Amino acid sequence: MRKQITGFGVAASLACSSALAADFKCQDDVQQRQYSNEEQELVDAFWKESLIYLDEYLKVLETPSGQCKDSAEATTQTYQSATGKKQTRCIMRYRDMELLAKHLKAVVAEPEKAKACFDPQKDYPAFALYTPSAQVQQLSPTAQWLKRPLLTDYYAKMGGAIGAAGMELNENFVAVTSRTDTKPHWKRDISINGLPTLWSSVGWLPFYAENPAAGSDRFRGGYLYAEVMGPWGNLRIKEIDGEKVGAEIGMTVQLFNTAYPYHYHHPQEIYMTLTKPQCIDQNRYMVMHWDSDQFTQERKEKGWQVAIDGAQGKWQKWFANQDPDREWLTYFERNAIHAFYAIDGCNQSIENSGLVTVWARSTAQDNEQSTRLCRPAVGKNGPKGMLPGDKAVCELHDWKP
Repeated sequence: MRKQITGFGVAASLACSSALAADFKCQDDVQQRQYSNEEQELVDAFWKESLIYLDEYLKVLETPSGQCKDSAEATTQTYQSATGKKQTRCIMRYRDMELLAKHLKAVVAEPEKAKACFDPQKDYPAFALYTPSAQVQQLSPTAQWLKRPLLTDYYAKMGGAIGAAGMELNENFVAVTSRTDTKPHWKRDISINGLPTLWSSVGWLPFYAENPAAGSDRFRGGYLYAEVMGPWGNLRIKEIDGEKVGAEIGMTVQLFNTAYPYHYHHPQEIYMTLTKPQCIDQNRYMVMHWDSDQFTQERKEKGWQVAIDGAQGKWQKWFANQDPDREWLTYFERNAIHAFYAIDGCNQSIENSGLVTVWARSTAQDNEQSTRLCRPAVGKNGPKGMLPGDKAVCELHDWKP
């Protein structure tokens, strides 16, 4: 026993030593800035909560759950024809997730080195970043110092049904994002309740507001995402020890009574549900492999055309109920078809909230990064957008291994 303990100690020491020797290369657009003492305190507060978020994310991935003894168990398909049940896999069995965890460990082990790649994105030149509302801005002195434009102003100017949905979400952003339950899997509360500086200071994007192909007007105004780490986030690390860093980690918020249409993308994607539902079918989602026999596939030049027909209630068996306890973690493989549905059930008032998740991608520097929406099989989006029972067509592009 003594030899085993000693050997483990040596191995742990070597692993720690290796981590401490990591070489970080920031993205080219990360510039070192000079801050006053007061400003540096604000940046440090933002960095501290970002580091907690990333550290807790790593711990959750590596903590055994479900049938897995070495990591968390993730749903990879919500429905399989052969079994009529979902498909799961231990998430750390994927090579991309092993690399993501490896790089997060390096960040956690050497926070001062990693911090050199941290940018609060004050006056970020690449694209506009927002704070949801004045109420959110007041949650943190850092958010007040960043003084990002407000999404309430953005949607008020936009007007119409999209603007109305955007105003509803952002005026109630704190209420929506506070209805979370992190106790089942998180040692610390990483929601807006536990990390208010992070959630109020990170830059939020109205991702689909100006995309006419993105379903209903209510969804287009009622969806936001933010990126803490990744090519367009606050922590922008290009390489660690010569390896490309694919980790892209942030959060998403979707307003109740909306449907995120079928979509897909090359990068693998991970969602962890935080919203505590008021009834079992408040928030539902689906993910199925593009070559599932539930769909019809046709080979095209440089890709595949996938036809989806969820008519006559067929889509119902594809979707699973999301909650922070049981159906809380999902991993989308490359080009997996997925969607989020928050319309039925009890989800009919702001008190019932929307859908808040910890969101991530693991290969943010390879292949095509764009999220691609499936299109209606016939005609254009109707007034309700694309719903799960509507026929849809997805034009998948081949990806490089």
